[in-house]
Amino acid sequence: MKLVILANPGPSTDVLVNFLEDAGLPPVAVLVEPPQSRQALLRGRVRRLGWGAVPGQVLFITLVLSLLRRRAGPRLETIRATHGLRNDPLPSGRVTPIASVNAPETFERLRLLTPDVVVFSGIRIVRPATQRATRALWTGRTQDFGATLHLVGRSRGRYRPGAAPCLAARRTRGQYVTYPLLQLAAALPILAEVLHRRRQRQELPNPVPVPRPRRQWHHPTLGQYLAGLWRGVW
Repeated sequence: MKLVILANPGPSTDVLVNFLEDAGLPPVAVLVEPPQSRQALLRGRVRRLGWGAVPGQVLFITLVLSLLRRRAGPRLETIRATHGLRNDPLPSGRVTPIASVNAPETFERLRLLTPDVVVFSGIRIVRPATQRATRALWTGRTQDFGATLHLVGRSRGRYRPGAAPCLAARRTRGQYVTYPLLQLAAALPILAEVLHRRRQRQELPNPVPVPRPRRQWHHPTLGQYLAGLWRGVW
């Protein structure tokens, strides 16, 4: 089975690729797009959310998030050790830079690689043209706090998204920055199981209906974070 990763740079991608390699599922290629600039992110959020929310998000990222990341270091290390997650940086020769997941040259590269499965991790919103070049999609989705595996398969030229059931990650009060790693730890074994089934041509999990309308989630504002802290959400 030819597996390709489409991802952004960072520790979560390192953990993903290392986990798959340890599980006997080494990708034939790891295509990594550059992170979006802060200016581009801000413009996009202003366009989607308006000026009312964005200043509060900037305050949260500037005043709170950096502090939380520093304080959460030991907890993140414990989570990685508990779940057997390696965040060893990928060698430069293991990664192929791409301009964007939605760039035409990315479509061409995927066509030449002819992958059986493509795993998306942490990338920007994927356009339909990119989805048409792939056979499967994986991403995290918040649903009662947890992670979900999404499959996109071809059926008479149409795509039928579904979600494989996933274990909810354990809540840890006050550790906002540990949530993504806990969700990743919950999702990776299920991802590996589905990929092993795909390689052995076994039946994949039955899809679970995806609720509509869907939402894209962003950082909280400073006020939303403080309110969530008061209510015990974080």
